[in-house]
Amino acid sequence: MAGPTLHLQATLRPLRRFSVLTLTALLWPQAADAQWLDAQLPRRGELQVGVSGQNLTVDERFEPGGSRQPLSEVFAVQFDARLLPALDTVDAALAGLFASLDLPAPEPSSLGVLRHDALLERTRAPISLTLGVTDWLAAFAVVPIVKGKSFVGSALDSLAVNAGSIASAFGGDADGFFTGFGAGMAALESIVLADTLPPDLQAQAVALLNEADTLETGLTDLRGLAYVPTDSSDAGRELTGRYEALRAGFQEFEVLLPALSLARPITVSEALLLSSGEEFGIEPTQGRSTGIKLGDIELGISLQPFNTFRQRPRQPRARFPVRARLDALWRLASGSAPRPERLMDLGAGDGQPDLEVRSTLDVGYGTRIWLSLFAGYNLQLETTTERLISSRESPIQLGAYVARVHWDPGDVLTLAAAPRLNLTRNITFSALYVLRRRGEDRVTAADGAPPDTAGFHPTDTQTGSEYTARSLGFAARYASTEWAGDRRRGIPVEVELRYLQTNSARDGFAPKENVWQVGLRLYGVIFR
Repeated sequence: MAGPTLHLQATLRPLRRFSVLTLTALLWPQAADAQWLDAQLPRRGELQVGVSGQNLTVDERFEPGGSRQPLSEVFAVQFDARLLPALDTVDAALAGLFASLDLPAPEPSSLGVLRHDALLERTRAPISLTLGVTDWLAAFAVVPIVKGKSFVGSALDSLAVNAGSIASAFGGDADGFFTGFGAGMAALESIVLADTLPPDLQAQAVALLNEADTLETGLTDLRGLAYVPTDSSDAGRELTGRYEALRAGFQEFEVLLPALSLARPITVSEALLLSSGEEFGIEPTQGRSTGIKLGDIELGISLQPFNTFRQRPRQPRARFPVRARLDALWRLASGSAPRPERLMDLGAGDGQPDLEVRSTLDVGYGTRIWLSLFAGYNLQLETTTERLISSRESPIQLGAYVARVHWDPGDVLTLAAAPRLNLTRNITFSALYVLRRRGEDRVTAADGAPPDTAGFHPTDTQTGSEYTARSLGFAARYASTEWAGDRRRGIPVEVELRYLQTNSARDGFAPKENVWQVGLRLYGVIFR
């Protein structure tokens, strides 16, 4: 395997090296920020402390047509188009040999597909502080802590492997095979030249020598190539079957020929070596963790223009209580700089400043039923950064490179609904529905025109960045406060468990998210 790899390094144009795990790890989407889907607001002088733990995993993505695609197919390496010498040199040699032996044309040779079975996991822990300035105005800050993990197992698509390295052919001793083959031909030729055989056997021996000469020429041509057919392939079985028939013919004249063994199928470890290096854009895979990092800090204000949930002194509770909350926040690009190999951005803080507005409307009926409606618009601002210039459809391709670009991420519109049922004064169950629409990216080169030899342009990264995704889930909440927000005796605390899964998407490439989240809110009086 070393020879072709060195030849590749000296011949193909140099590319950046990218890890499969680095590429896939940056598919991680930014989910609905872990904010609580209700219009609750701390009262004047109260400090609301929120701590959330969010675990998100991705092992599939949605294609533009809406079908699911495992990440093992997204991050797959097809060797055949990347090899030098190319596999068509094997096919050309086999075609000539098979024609001379009156055999049917052989199937195309292939080293198969190496698939990287990826499972991406991200844990996000936002810490929020919300201070009630008045009963209708609050200021808040959110500091997220983020940790990511990737788990990758590589597997070779053995059904497509019908060629292997020349190093594994001829029993690993090509010189010994051809020496034995030549000695056998010489022994039978001496018998023919002695002309002591009956006419029919003499003709049979001459025919065997002619076929042996043809086979020797063809096998010698294969010996000079980098790859040869495997014993288990259709072409390999045809060739070894013809050779075994020749050996049997020689044995009738008490002449032995060496056994023929063609290449064994390429292994996963060999495939990883072949797919490593600057020419292929990926490195051998291994488990990787991003470590604990600081996310983008959020600063904002909240308004509550009306709230009839809260019971007023000497007034009956409203039959249909309503309350609203309006948030405006600025998301600072304060977190760790994103890697250039990221492939998808969902607009909730990913290395560039954002301006986001949100609104929540709660509508109640009696003391048992409660509906929360949420709408948010995230205006993502342009920044200059380094990005992987490749295709979202198949990111690991020969020709990918990193370039400095002007990146204007698409804005994100989020709509959500949460119908709730209060089983008791403390326990609430709810269903979750989230619809997210992401606009298209705008990417242009920052440092002049891209290299002509790369095969990709910055605008290629825009394709598939716009999509609509729908998620469904559920939540369970325990609150020592009233469901309407009134305080009760004891520690004012709220705990919620949520699960959300993306079950459909269209128009672009969207990750299939599975999100578990636990949230905690505590209230304390700072001033009166």
